[in-house]
Amino acid sequence: MRRGLPPLRPRCLYLVVRGPFPFPLFLPLPLFALEWALLLLLFLRRAPLGPHPRPLGPLLWGVFTLRLLPPLPLVEVRAGEVEVRLGLL
Repeated sequence: MRRGLPPLRPRCLYLVVRGPFPFPLFLPLPLFALEWALLLLLFLRRAPLGPHPRPLGPLLWGVFTLRLLPPLPLVEVRAGEVEVRLGLL
């Protein structure tokens, strides 16, 4: 049985801030926006390296590794009455 690529399902990063204010602040960021920003940064960093730029093969696949992870919280910080969570949906 040949193992293919995993499905690239739509994902998003989320930031939740809870504190003394009456309702939590929820900010979703589509994961494709972060991936395109990282790809743009890689290509911009590669361009001025001269006539022999480094190959981007492994780095290009590394950009999409967040899509392989299951939904999970990445960072959770509590300080006093404020709680900040960053996760992957």
